[in-house]
Amino acid sequence: MPLRVRNLLEKVGNELILKIQLGRTPVQDLPIKLLNFLSDSKFNNKQLELGYDEIYHNYLLITIINSHGPHVLQHILGNSEHNLTATIILKLEKSQRIALKYPIIPDELIDVYDIPLTPNLPLTLNQLISTAANVDKNFYKYDAAENNMCQTFVENIIHINGLMSNIIDQATLNALQPIDAKTLISTLGSRSNIVKVVTDLGARLDKLVFDRKITWKKSSPKEFVPLHNSGPICNAVFELEKHARWISDSSSPLSSPEIIQRTRL
Repeated sequence: MPLRVRNLLEKVGNELILKIQLGRTPVQDLPIKLLNFLSDSKFNNKQLELGYDEIYHNYLLITIINSHGPHVLQHILGNSEHNLTATIILKLEKSQRIALKYPIIPDELIDVYDIPLTPNLPLTLNQLISTAANVDKNFYKYDAAENNMCQTFVENIIHINGLMSNIIDQATLNALQPIDAKTLISTLGSRSNIVKVVTDLGARLDKLVFDRKITWKKSSPKEFVPLHNSGPICNAVFELEKHARWISDSSSPLSSPEIIQRTRL
């Protein structure tokens, strides 16, 4: 598990989950165009053949209790007539690595579908993630060519935690259904391994940088050494400044030899 996720789970992992939503955003045009170029336009053709108007990146928006505060709204409204609970929304997803963070882009909160929780069965963030991680052997790996990607990651979490049977909305079930990424990636032919190579490289770089595997060299603090017998130096600097002011204030321009002669004086 990435260090950033572990740190966040240590802080809020035992908080009770109040709501789970499936979120999705269309994959940006550049990756799709690159895949289409590498496959000699076979990728787009296969996408249309399979009936995929868009390729989506799926993730989970998880609302949990925020017992760490600050409880600003409660203090403003008071507690006499309002029973308010401070909450946090976290985004759980998998690209090259698993990520757990606060939603940043407003679009991430638009195309969402409710995943009903099981009544009378409390569920914490730690329980949701650890249950899936202990069952799904590919929980930490990303391989689009083997249908192990963001969409299967989300579906497995919902299924393993027993929440799939709670979903009765057909639109939600359709949005949760993973695409056939294996067939799409196969259109690249001998270049199919490029996707995995790039993803693995991104995961390694992420691990090196954000898991503190790279120790950045810190420059030593500057030390100012006092100058001994600095009287002559200070006098020389004072004389230079005095002549510089005299030259700049002079109304009649002087030639270079005259400046040098007066400076020597």
